[in-house]
Amino acid sequence: MKTLIRLAATASLAAAVAACGNDPMEPGPVTPEPDAPLPPADPGPTEPTTHTELLGDWAAYPAWCSNTTGPERPITITLTRFEGYENSCAIEASRPIAEGHELNLVCQAEGQETRETVRASATEDRLRLSYPDRDGATVAFTRCPSE
Repeated sequence: MKTLIRLAATASLAAAVAACGNDPMEPGPVTPEPDAPLPPADPGPTEPTTHTELLGDWAAYPAWCSNTTGPERPITITLTRFEGYENSCAIEASRPIAEGHELNLVCQAEGQETRETVRASATEDRLRLSYPDRDGATVAFTRCPSE
């Protein structure tokens, strides 16, 4: 009789555990040994996600580098801004692509807000911008000397 009571109790316990979504026949979580080494921390992305090689002042012609006003002046790229003649853009997102970086810009020009995508690639002294939203128009710039 005691065996029958134990069997009934075990079956009841198994049914109660199964009703909670836990199968008593499945192994539970594995508890690591207290002296076991911890897994390495996630190092994060290995590639830089910023566009640091684009930073600086860039002009269509080197002679324009000294100009501070008017259409014949340099554009300026920072980590958060893309500034040019008659427009001022916030860099909303920057992501690496095969040819350099794709920048998503939110611009203010002549009282209007616009959004635009620019693909940029730079070497030490040359910057190439292409505008997929403008039928792929491309513009080349020269790096201005830093002061």
